[in-house]
Amino acid sequence: MTSTTRARHARTGVLLLGIAVLVAACASSLDAEPRDAPRVDAAPFAGLVACGDQPFVAVFRGFTAEGERVEGSGSSPSSDIYGVRPDGSVSAVTTDLGSYEFGIVADATTVYASPAVAGESSAARTAPADRVVAIGLATGQQSVVLEAPDVGGVAPDPDGSRLGLTVFTAGEQPGAGTSAPALVDLPAAAAPRSLAPATARSVEPAVVATRELTWSPDGRWLASVATLPDASQEVRVADAATGVSTTVHRADAATALLSLDWSPDGTRLLTVDGRAPTAAGAPRDRVVEIDVATGRSTIVLRGVRGDLVYSAADGSRVTMLDNGPDSSPIARTWSRTAGGRFVATSLAEIGADLGLVSADRLEIPRCALP
Repeated sequence: MTSTTRARHARTGVLLLGIAVLVAACASSLDAEPRDAPRVDAAPFAGLVACGDQPFVAVFRGFTAEGERVEGSGSSPSSDIYGVRPDGSVSAVTTDLGSYEFGIVADATTVYASPAVAGESSAARTAPADRVVAIGLATGQQSVVLEAPDVGGVAPDPDGSRLGLTVFTAGEQPGAGTSAPALVDLPAAAAPRSLAPATARSVEPAVVATRELTWSPDGRWLASVATLPDASQEVRVADAATGVSTTVHRADAATALLSLDWSPDGTRLLTVDGRAPTAAGAPRDRVVEIDVATGRSTIVLRGVRGDLVYSAADGSRVTMLDNGPDSSPIARTWSRTAGGRFVATSLAEIGADLGLVSADRLEIPRCALP
């Protein structure tokens, strides 16, 4: 064999070795893809399970073009409640543009809701108080369970024996006041009792508004987002028995806490820190998990703005409803990787056949979490 031939074979061997290494690296990368970057599919609700013979595995608030023409409470578009069936299809739970605040019980049998009648101002109300109704999801029938002044948010506890509420108290100036968390036992034989007793008021700063109520799985604690007079916000956890609350997360006035959900194992709270985009228009929103015991927060997802909820019993998935300018609402799901971060795994347009143009307030009952 000549020296030229030997050199050619040597170069060929090096080239083949390089190709083999490259192929092996690519194969390793492909093997890692399901763990580190799951492919996005078109079934964001496919991981949920049917709750016995109940019709829905999730409910949400939906807006149509008609609702956008009918002014609701606070000069906002009117809305209805919609349910997601186990096959991912959507159907209406209410059809009266009632602009509902609501929560679903753990076994998916009932939604408790506080409706605001479309087009009716608070000054024009004929009823002396707001209503809270129970809506049977299998039948659609509604029954009044409570009448109380200025009820806002509604959140049934896991066993459906109590309702967490936000109740507005008017201030001295017209249009001013505060909203605070309250509890009522079911059946509602008495007025809601405040979850902000005097002992708690002396410890916690004053609150202008309370929203985003969510119960711990054992029903002992009620978490909420509190807005303070300086426009900063806090996540507070209140003992349902004593009313005493603890602040577990704080956000400055430049940050809006956009949602709140309690993890199925009771150890964490999920919230979205909504922030103004950068000067170049890049999003700065962050999804944060808060350790309830320590208050330590961890960023698990970036660039996401919306109502996020856990959609797996082990906390390995989160789901939200996203609204774009040119389509019906989009349901998106992310799954947790081995490193703890979330990556996109599914998305799909929902409610196009019902004329939905946007959606928010997604709720998934505990029974639907696999």
